[in-house]
Amino acid sequence: MPSPNLQAARIVAGTLTLLSREIREVGHPVDLWSPALPQDSIRDMAAMVGRGAAVPLWVDERHPAKGLALYHRSDWESEFLGFEAARILGPFMVVENQLERETRVRRLANLAIEQSRIRDHYLITIKTFHDPAVLRGFLGENFVMAEIGTSLTGTVPEEALTAERPAGFVVLEDDDVSELAADTVEALGDFFYDGHWRNDRVPGPEKARLLWSQVALEDLTGKADPALLLWDQRRGRPAAISTVRISGQLAFLSILAVAAPYRGRGLGRLIMHETLNRLRGRVGEIKVETASYNLPALKLYHSLGFVNTAPLAALHYHRQAGLSSRPSRPE
Repeated sequence: MPSPNLQAARIVAGTLTLLSREIREVGHPVDLWSPALPQDSIRDMAAMVGRGAAVPLWVDERHPAKGLALYHRSDWESEFLGFEAARILGPFMVVENQLERETRVRRLANLAIEQSRIRDHYLITIKTFHDPAVLRGFLGENFVMAEIGTSLTGTVPEEALTAERPAGFVVLEDDDVSELAADTVEALGDFFYDGHWRNDRVPGPEKARLLWSQVALEDLTGKADPALLLWDQRRGRPAAISTVRISGQLAFLSILAVAAPYRGRGLGRLIMHETLNRLRGRVGEIKVETASYNLPALKLYHSLGFVNTAPLAALHYHRQAGLSSRPSRPE
């Protein structure tokens, strides 16, 4: 007889596969705000449940497609922030009635809050698609809106892209980038002015800056492939970086940053061309997320053929703040 974790993993995999198939084949999304999940993502989430790293939350375990989310400790964020943090993946459901969706999401939110108390987690984060019923459900249970973002998808071109490189600039990669990583991160400074961590008083802008600096350092020293550094030879300093992380057949643009003195000169486009050229033959698509108000980034991605795939909302729950009185549930 399979273990409870393995049995739950099978249910999760089956449910997500069913939802994804229906979204793909019906001709219009069953859930208008949730694109079909790649098989790699489904396998990864089921594997997390199977090894006990994630807890499935069910509105009704007999009908998992009516409301499912996964709750797990966020190891990296817990270690960096210095207190226990968790994430929610989902919610996943096939429910068309908006009021019923909201009610089910509020139930999932409460189940997540219960897990945070059991496991002594002080912060819960979730990135979810911009479904009004989902947002109402989480906000109604004392989650707070930390960011409105945009998810975009681009196609890796079959032919090499060309962009004029200004005199005195070179593109570094591999060992050269790793060797200069620490100096590069320091020189870039506060290169992110958006992000859900920055917009929340906990941890706040300074902690968010340090967090993104840590991500950049990890990317430049081996976590990303490719990791590119546009170097200004005349001034002996970095002008821009681009890092990509690959999972299965998908590439994710982790960081695109241009140092303040070099902005508005087309260097972001230049390093993106170099990045896409290095992805040719490896993957067919590349995804990126950015804040909905980061207009320079959106303009660049759109000009490179990226298309918006889904608006995203980042929500946070601070467990101690959640002890205050809550609004009444919808009937």
